[in-house]
Amino acid sequence: MSADPRATGEMPFLAHLDELRKVLMRSIIAMLVGAVAGWWLAPRVLEDVVQRTVKQVIVLSPLEAFNERFKLAMIIGLLIALPIVLWQIWSFVVPGLFRRERRMILPMVAASMVLFALGAWAAYGYVVPMVIQVLSGFMTPSMRAEIRIGALLGFVYNMALACGVVFQLPLVTMTLTALGLVTPGFLLRQWRFAIVVTFFVTAIITPGDVVTAQLIMGVPMAGLYFLSVGLSWLVARRRREAAAAAAEEGDRG
Repeated sequence: MSADPRATGEMPFLAHLDELRKVLMRSIIAMLVGAVAGWWLAPRVLEDVVQRTVKQVIVLSPLEAFNERFKLAMIIGLLIALPIVLWQIWSFVVPGLFRRERRMILPMVAASMVLFALGAWAAYGYVVPMVIQVLSGFMTPSMRAEIRIGALLGFVYNMALACGVVFQLPLVTMTLTALGLVTPGFLLRQWRFAIVVTFFVTAIITPGDVVTAQLIMGVPMAGLYFLSVGLSWLVARRRREAAAAAAEEGDRG
């Protein structure tokens, strides 16, 4: 059985370009199919977002409802097609990787996707409704909320992105621990500094000047840091056990 020319470096440059073109075409087709499904799902998601948060929104132009549905359909389509797109990219990249790199990269990408999805879902189901409910408490009886659908969806998108990024923290700490760059003891000793950085980061990634959103995100993010310390300890213990087993094998040899 002949070796894959992409793995041996024998594939010509034009053949690489042809492979890349095929990957891009398959990815674009997957995203277009996903966008069609997203166009069908978008009204249901829009209605669910509105009912979870402000109960009623306004549109200020004839095209606004169409534009927001189109943007949401594209986002949903990308999410639906993302596994296929990532698989296409992986199939293009993997022949040029060493076996160890393949074993490391694929689980990390999968874990990152799962954590990002959990963070985005937390924003959708918990953070955004709670922030909007808290902020509505600052209104006086003479105030009437008239929130544009575009502004509401923009807030949801930003919060989902922010929470998705924040949820990468356990993966980052576990990776750094596995590489030997940090230790659980070091992470635990830096908890005060981590709390300050946590609220500083949430102040940057939360949309606008919303102190309430920063507090609501900052407290769970601090808890996520201590969870990351615990996971780092598990990785460090496994790393020590592997090193001890390797040393024992070396002594026997």
